[in-house]
Amino acid sequence: MQYDALAPIYDRLMSHVEYDEWVGLIKRVIGRYSASASPEILEMGAGTGIVGAILREKGYRYTASDLSPPMCAEAARRRGLPICAADARRLPFRQVFDLALFLYDGINYIMTLEDYRRLFASVCDVLRPGGLFLFDITTQENSHRHFTHYLDFEDYGDFSYARSSYFDERRSIQHNDFTIYRQSGEHPRLYEKYVETHRQKVFSVPEIERAIPKKRVEVLGIWDGFSFKKHTERSIRVHFLLRKNEG
Repeated sequence: MQYDALAPIYDRLMSHVEYDEWVGLIKRVIGRYSASASPEILEMGAGTGIVGAILREKGYRYTASDLSPPMCAEAARRRGLPICAADARRLPFRQVFDLALFLYDGINYIMTLEDYRRLFASVCDVLRPGGLFLFDITTQENSHRHFTHYLDFEDYGDFSYARSSYFDERRSIQHNDFTIYRQSGEHPRLYEKYVETHRQKVFSVPEIERAIPKKRVEVLGIWDGFSFKKHTERSIRVHFLLRKNEG
């Protein structure tokens, strides 16, 4: 999962994503739960940095990280963001952040509960006492409702793509396979073909709850979508908010 082919076209591919809703939720979380009105923010899985650019425009102190070097390169090139190519399970930062983010179901790329435990430990290590961790998961309901058998195709002129998605019910894995034809930089009349396969593990809310280190963090909320309402079995996206314990 390196996003080698997707990174240069990612912004156009994801133009439908509700980034402003995430920024709105982040602002509400800061206002309601953060000890600092101007928190130091770390985003994991930051991609091309769309949310980060909005947060910086609003005056927040912000650092980005992503596992994919090509995505980091796009974030730096397009938006001038301070970004580090890093595995969220082994973050290379010190204990300096007030708020950690892992959005747009990027956390679903973590395939085992043991790696969730590593992630939670890593995030705790970079948060100040009282710091917050906001992340979301996509759910089985979302896969059943929208991506059990899904085929999408778009032609943008300089590139086109076909996306095939299906849900492995037995293993609870969401598959997203991309075939991309991108205009060659050296020969504009020629198109280069790329294939990328993406897998996301769809754990249930109780499974993730059991992986959360209760001795190190307090669970402040597990919410439906972008609300502060309790999640239900019909939720297609669930947000978790954790707070690192003092001391």
